[in-house]
Amino acid sequence: MLDNLLYSINAIFPIFLIVILGAILGKCKKLTPQFTEAADWLVFKIALPVMLFSEVAGSRPGENIDWKLVLFLIISVTLSFSAVAVIVTLAVKDKSKRGALIQGICRSNFAILGVPLAVNMFGDVGGQAIAIAMPFVIVMFNSYSVVILSLFSESEDEKMSGKKLLGILKNVVTNPLIIGVLLGIVVMLSGIKLPQFATKTLSYLSGLTTPLALLSLGANFKIESLHGRVGYAIVGTLGKTVVLPIIAVTAAVLVGLRGPSLGVVLICFGAPTAVSSYIMAKKMDNDHELAAQILLLSTFVCVFTIFIGIFTLKSLMLI
Repeated sequence: MLDNLLYSINAIFPIFLIVILGAILGKCKKLTPQFTEAADWLVFKIALPVMLFSEVAGSRPGENIDWKLVLFLIISVTLSFSAVAVIVTLAVKDKSKRGALIQGICRSNFAILGVPLAVNMFGDVGGQAIAIAMPFVIVMFNSYSVVILSLFSESEDEKMSGKKLLGILKNVVTNPLIIGVLLGIVVMLSGIKLPQFATKTLSYLSGLTTPLALLSLGANFKIESLHGRVGYAIVGTLGKTVVLPIIAVTAAVLVGLRGPSLGVVLICFGAPTAVSSYIMAKKMDNDHELAAQILLLSTFVCVFTIFIGIFTLKSLMLI
């Protein structure tokens, strides 16, 4: 248990340190608004899609696919987005905050933290289990997020219409993250082996994703932006790190998931809000400052909640 706690800290605290560095450099005017704008574009359009492509294309699930886990994740992720969207729409009057809040609660850092956490918990078996689930989860996270952010975009204030539905569909189809995942699935299923120069190039581009996104996040963060958002950020964080994981893991136990499969469910719903949620909220005219606050708070809180989740499931001999 101590090893798992230390691993969680080692996996998550560097994120905070890079954000803090970005904030310091932004305060010193070394990271200018022009830099962060260019960094956000680079992450959203190139680096993150390449990273997702590489993660999915490199997955080799083989024949041991846990279809029960896959089906559970498809249903649970869909239900979580749907239920949270309804609750937030009814409870939150400020439309500009709805998209960021829904995405912050429902979308986790599955792509970046999922594999190392699973391997640390279960070894190669955990890595294989999460590799099988990753294509399905990433496609759903990104597709549903695009729909939600399009619905509540500040630049899309007209009533629902055929034109707006087509616009949402276009956003889904042309979203760089979804394109990256779909191309990765094609490579994974075809068994194509990319040449070494291609994999190295993709690796270099993938490596830009997290540091650039986090430096930009820190540089753009302003303490005054908390005004009017603290309550929403706390609600979003508790929903992401406590409420949703408890519901999802309980449901998984009830349907008979155990061991690595149950661990994948815990990671899927218990990991902090995805780093890319901030970039997507900003690029799609949603409240990106609220998205940033939920990202930061959930990253800090999940150090403790993931440890508690692992400890509880181990104590009950479920994983």
